[in-house]
This record gives sequence, C-alpha cells and structure tokens, in this order.
Amino acid sequence: MMINISEKNFEKYSRQIMMEKIGISGQKKIMKSSICIIGCGGLGTTTAQYLAMTGVGKILLIDFDNIELSNLNRQISFLEKDIGENKATILKKNILKINAELDVSIIKKKITRRNINLFLEKSKFIIDCSDNFETRFLINEYCFKKKKILVSAALQNFDVQVSSFKAWASKKNPCYECIFPKFSDGNILNCDQMGIVSPIAGFGGIMQAITVVNIILGCDQKIFRELIIFDGFSREMKKIKVEKNVKCKICKY
Repeated sequence: MMINISEKNFEKYSRQIMMEKIGISGQKKIMKSSICIIGCGGLGTTTAQYLAMTGVGKILLIDFDNIELSNLNRQISFLEKDIGENKATILKKNILKINAELDVSIIKKKITRRNINLFLEKSKFIIDCSDNFETRFLINEYCFKKKKILVSAALQNFDVQVSSFKAWASKKNPCYECIFPKFSDGNILNCDQMGIVSPIAGFGGIMQAITVVNIILGCDQKIFRELIIFDGFSREMKKIKVEKNVKCKICKY
C-alpha cells in the first residue's frame, strides 16, 4: 500500500518527521500500520490515544464492557456522562477527534477461541490490554500460531510490566507463556481486585504505545527478549532479559 504524506500531515507530524530515527520513511511506516487493541480500559484508552496522535493507519478496538463510575479514575477517555456506554464505542469517538483520518473499527464482544481468528486476522500488531490471564494466554497462543507481533502489559498497585513477543521469528524469542506459565489453582486476581493507582495505568499505556512505534520503526530485535518492570512507588525501572522456556507448550521447537 502506497502512502503519501499530505501537506497537512507533514505539518501535523513534523515533530516526528524531523527526528533522525523516524523521518519521512518512518512516518510512512507508522501510517501504514494496522493495530488491534484488546481491552479499552486504563491501558487501552491511553495506548489508543497516543497511537492516534502518532498517525497510525488503522486501529481495531475490542471490548464488550460498559463504562462504570469506578473506571473514571484511570481510563482517561471517559467522562461521567459516558457511564453505561460501551467502552470501545466511546473510545472510537474520542480518538477520531484526535485524528479524523484514522481508520477505526470496533468489536463489542469478548475474545474467545471461536472468534479470535475472525476478529484479529487483519491486524499485524496485537496490543493486549486485557485484565485477565485466560484472555492473555489465548491471545499469546493465537499470535504465535498466526505470526502476529504481540505487545502486552499488566498493572498492579504501583507496578507496570511491559513486554513484546515475536516467538515465531527466532528460537531465542520467548512467548508470553514462557515468562508467565499458566497457573493451576485458577485463583488469579485482576487490577480491579488488587487495586491500581491512576497514573500507573497511563504510564503502562504509554509504554505499550512507544513499544509498538519502536517495533514499527525497526528497533533492535532484543526488544523481544526483554521484560520491563517499573515500580511507580520507588520510581525504579528494571529491564530483565528473558529466555524461551524449552518446555513451553506453545512455542517450543
């Protein structure tokens, strides 16, 4: 697909285009990108808004959930007047206000093993902003089998974890399940049950957005063998090298 940068967009994205690591060719790559965001909560709203601002071409938003009052302390795209509305619907309206040229579609259903291929097949990048391990494991398995690039994040209290996966491209690259094996007791809590401070949700979404941009621009492939952990209370960030689990049921060769 050929991408031409109009005079308007050249001015709009001029602060990116002037950067050596982006330039015109990099901006065209960003504008050609097709991204799916699963989960339009604290992570998803921030990720979607910043990617819309960079000029990405297509975004698919998936979320079956409706907005509640307790969401408003961390899900930056929603207001009190939106309570009761579907999250993906409202997020689409708001990111189109940021970038009217953005091709945005929504799916107001839960991802399942039966529908995942139908929903995700046209997106190259899958951004997992879900809040439960069952969905994360399903997305990881799909991305490995269908050779999709996966960017995942998790939130808890003051903590953020961000990682990206391309396990199908190298025997050295782990998948999500290599790092976070499935739990056997089923007693897994999400951020609604564990608690979350609002800026951490935004920071996690920003980290996912910049990770996607880095990959689009062709960053070092070491990104697929790293886990970034940020402690918002101590303000410490760690980058941990991660390896493939040779016994992983999903990506072992």
